[in-house]
Amino acid sequence: MKSALALLTIIGTALAASQKPLGGPIVDAYLGPNATALRAHALELMDKYPLIDTHVDMPQILRTLGRRPLDMVDDLDKHVPGHVDIPRMKEGKLGGLFMTVYSPCPNFIGQDPGPDFLNPLETVRDNIEMFDLIQNIVDEHPDTFAWAYSSADIRRNFANKKISALIGIEGAHTLGNSLSTLRIYAQLGAKYLTLTHICHNAFASSAGWGKGFEVTPIHPNNGLSDFGRALVLEMNRLGMMVDLAHVSWEVMQDVLDITRAPVVFTHSGAAAVNDHPRNVPDYILKQIGSGKGQNNGIILSVFYPIFIGLDRATVGRVADHIEHIASVCGRAHVGIASDFDGMYSSVEGLEDASKYPQLIMELLDRGWSDDEIKGVMGENLLRVMDAQDAVKESLKHEKPARDIYEKRQDLPAPWGGEDNKYLPTEVRKVVHARRQRDEL
Repeated sequence: MKSALALLTIIGTALAASQKPLGGPIVDAYLGPNATALRAHALELMDKYPLIDTHVDMPQILRTLGRRPLDMVDDLDKHVPGHVDIPRMKEGKLGGLFMTVYSPCPNFIGQDPGPDFLNPLETVRDNIEMFDLIQNIVDEHPDTFAWAYSSADIRRNFANKKISALIGIEGAHTLGNSLSTLRIYAQLGAKYLTLTHICHNAFASSAGWGKGFEVTPIHPNNGLSDFGRALVLEMNRLGMMVDLAHVSWEVMQDVLDITRAPVVFTHSGAAAVNDHPRNVPDYILKQIGSGKGQNNGIILSVFYPIFIGLDRATVGRVADHIEHIASVCGRAHVGIASDFDGMYSSVEGLEDASKYPQLIMELLDRGWSDDEIKGVMGENLLRVMDAQDAVKESLKHEKPARDIYEKRQDLPAPWGGEDNKYLPTEVRKVVHARRQRDEL
């Protein structure tokens, strides 16, 4: 906990010193005399095609601003502290966003999950409250948002001038070690699950915070556990995208070896551009693409200064990450993921949700075609969503996974009272016989 707080202090101080004020004019500083024409071109493209951001932590900000988060929902059509609110989304021509359901890693807030992740926590409750909060955000602003669960929904909403609202879950530590919880989250509308956040869990190993703040390796080869493998396959069956942001590089490989669907990295960068364990190494990027034997997934390029590179956290550096990913995977396998409201400061030129056009301008200035930029904005992601839905359809006759976390001690359920006297007689006989057998 102390090391995490120290990291926050160091990062916050460094970024506060280096960042420009939010909302300052930056066009001429980045794109020179062609800025006006580039902006007009970018806005024209954004009027035609949806820009989809796969990772926005706005709901967490609402939970942070007061004890009654729902009181903050009405304020979204005005200014809300942070990077995102409705006026800035509209100014930035955002076409859709994945709002994250997120509960902090227990050790990050001073709680002990236990050596086997069995200590009782409030993460499932907190996630349910986050689902409810997002539901209220969409319901209270029907002129702005519309729910989307598929690429067709996103296209329809965009045609109707609505911002598509989707849900992603950040961290399998919020599953309570249960695939049943995963299935309920899917029923509530979650379209992806990030396998870890900054902590390990019963399913997978995390990349942690980064150099100097590493987490102790866990699970076989610091990858997936057996239970984690069951999780990935069940997500394929449910049509939930497997998100490999935040996981160890070993987990990335383990998932690519077994997944039946394209993977997503919902807010990551390229390790070759900035050597950080949260970014994706080239040997993984080479397995993402449209070629034979490759996973037809996508890497959504993050704006977080730590991952982009604190030495030059600018819109141009974000474009550097995008171009490197594209050079390895192909331009059909990269997209956009801000991590807005989930970071302490922001990239110069991409200070908040009003600035998305700046990135499109940067790519245009680098010679990207309209079709390629249409893909980066959202079409590449829609292809992955369609592929995931096709996998779900192909697996519709497969039964739900019955795997149980092997270290759980609460099953069979001990609800029958002392000596199980409240159980039906026949059930009590079976329980007693099993107990005698287990004690032999």
